Amino acid sequence: MEIRAKNAPSDLIPTLKLGTTVPTTGGSWRRSTAREVPISEMQRKFGWPEGSWQSDLLKAADASSATKSRKSNGSVSAAEVEHYLQQPDDARFLTSTALQQERAALDQKLSGGKRFVAADGFDSAWQDTVAQRADRLGGNGDGKLSRTELDKYIKSLKAGKDAESEWLPDQKGAMFESKVAESAGELDPLRPGGPNTGLSLLKEYMRISLDQSKNVPSFVTHMLSAADLQERPAGVSRDKSEFHADPELGDAAVKDTDYLRTGFDRGHMKPAADSPTQEAMDESHLMSNMAPQYPNVNRDGWATLEDSVRDMVSETGGKAYVVTGNLYLDKQGKPLPPDAIGTIGPDGRKIAVPTHNFKTVLLELPNGNLSMFAYMVPNVKDAPTNQDDIAKFLDDSRTSVDHIEELLGQDLYAQLPKSVQAKLEKDSSAKMAFRQASEFHSASLLMR
Repeated sequence: MEIRAKNAPSDLIPTLKLGTTVPTTGGSWRRSTAREVPISEMQRKFGWPEGSWQSDLLKAADASSATKSRKSNGSVSAAEVEHYLQQPDDARFLTSTALQQERAALDQKLSGGKRFVAADGFDSAWQDTVAQRADRLGGNGDGKLSRTELDKYIKSLKAGKDAESEWLPDQKGAMFESKVAESAGELDPLRPGGPNTGLSLLKEYMRISLDQSKNVPSFVTHMLSAADLQERPAGVSRDKSEFHADPELGDAAVKDTDYLRTGFDRGHMKPAADSPTQEAMDESHLMSNMAPQYPNVNRDGWATLEDSVRDMVSETGGKAYVVTGNLYLDKQGKPLPPDAIGTIGPDGRKIAVPTHNFKTVLLELPNGNLSMFAYMVPNVKDAPTNQDDIAKFLDDSRTSVDHIEELLGQDLYAQLPKSVQAKLEKDSSAKMAFRQASEFHSASLLMR
């Protein structure tokens, strides 16, 4: 779990400053429209019945295909799902990014002191549809839309009170696209390339690659967007969630009580605070998303790193593809033999204790440009708990994605062109600073 460092002033926010940035025209990857999979096959594979939101989304994406010959052909690609979510002509599914676009479009039209705009005067058909629904369901149905009416409608939409539309957080949409991509045999930023060495658990908001021999994730992947952080309902809270065994694993699943009196925290791999909904928050508390962390690491250094990633995504307005996981290394940085790895828990369900927790991030900026950074944080009992020492602790933990990939035996961002990988994955120049409001209150903390 992540808790703000207890010795850091509450108004000081850890912030990452980018290292190398690579210009691109299409973002972190381009999906193939040709890699389709029959909708009926997806329904059988994942148990999505007719009338489920998943089946409805697949059909909406198929019907709105940008390739005329593939429109409504009964098969769908991740590219078609992505295209639909970017331009949801029927406004059946609205992502957090789409809601932000609607807010921005309305604010632009309200410039100059206007209080209302015509509900059919937006720049795209789907935005008109959202505006008209907001006028009807959040306003008085007079054909005009105010910001108050839009905000009221969006709040109602998130609460599931609009039968015609459904809010799909970006994080959930990214995971849905990832399932389609994998089913079609396509690379995806949430599915690292390399040998399949763990049990793949496909959740609604994250992917878990579980090392069953260790009862700890090798790595967990998820997408975090600025729009999700901005659109998260105020009521989402970790206080409403409880740690629980992963039902997919049956009797073999790690239980909450396995960590009792061990001296270790249940350390989230996908952070709870990255959850855009209460559903996602509950999912983040699966024990399959946990690794043993010493309290000082979990509550201070690791929490600082998690906070900084969220702050960076929010400040840049971008989205990040995050891979978080665990390593077991000796003092020379080489993999430990299995019998040298420490464990906790009951005899029948031993849980391996990582020597290091790692986090890699591929950041996609709003203009499509990319940046990347990685940290390999020692999981040690005497990790620092005050601000200055945490800064040095993280400074010493900075590394390159290349190094993490070498230790893990995975190509974490295999969907990127090799030329882009060569520029980004060797870089370790990400920097961190603590800021108060918009001002930085210390020199760059993570420098070469």
